[in-house]
Amino acid sequence: MENLELEYHQNIANAYDLLRVVFFNQWRKETLLELRQKAETLKSAFKKTAFVQDIEVLEGDALDEARWEYNRLFIGPQKPLATPFESVYRSKKKLMMRESTFEVREFYANVGLEVERKDHFPDDFIGFEFQYLFYVSQLTVALIENKKEEDAIALILERKDFLQQHPNQWFPAFCDDISNHSKEKIWKDLADFILNISKQEETFFELFSIKNKEK
Repeated sequence: MENLELEYHQNIANAYDLLRVVFFNQWRKETLLELRQKAETLKSAFKKTAFVQDIEVLEGDALDEARWEYNRLFIGPQKPLATPFESVYRSKKKLMMRESTFEVREFYANVGLEVERKDHFPDDFIGFEFQYLFYVSQLTVALIENKKEEDAIALILERKDFLQQHPNQWFPAFCDDISNHSKEKIWKDLADFILNISKQEETFFELFSIKNKEK
């Protein structure tokens, strides 16, 4: 079981947990407290990233400015500058509820997840994609701890497929939009954090494939 890297999956699960909270909540004081608690679970380089450090010191007027900028980037009232829906980045007319919405729904269903208000709120919202990644990473940890190696490997490969077919296809452009349009350092650092997580996953899966071919 050493090739399955239990600690890595727990740490990446914690990172996805943090990211899902970023996009599931309005940026109020309570949200910040929850994010700080989740940041405490991170290990290694993740905890030292600029975005996590930003969370630790954000307060007062800076929190208000971050909230305003969050809404401008991701919500509105005008057209968001970094729309947090996969279909917008992958459909020719930049519309929501396109093909990718239903493709990610199938991935969710494979592990028993379903979006509330299905068909009314797009399944390919970035918060839902991070929710899925958090869930399957945590489930992988449980399978490894219970010595269910074949099931763990199958779920690891499922996560790999999901990342390749969905987040990796639009996160780079989404993060570019954040970096290009944000006036606040915290959101530029968020974009870097997301890309860092993606790079960590890419490196893990390259090594995972090599190790499992050798078995």
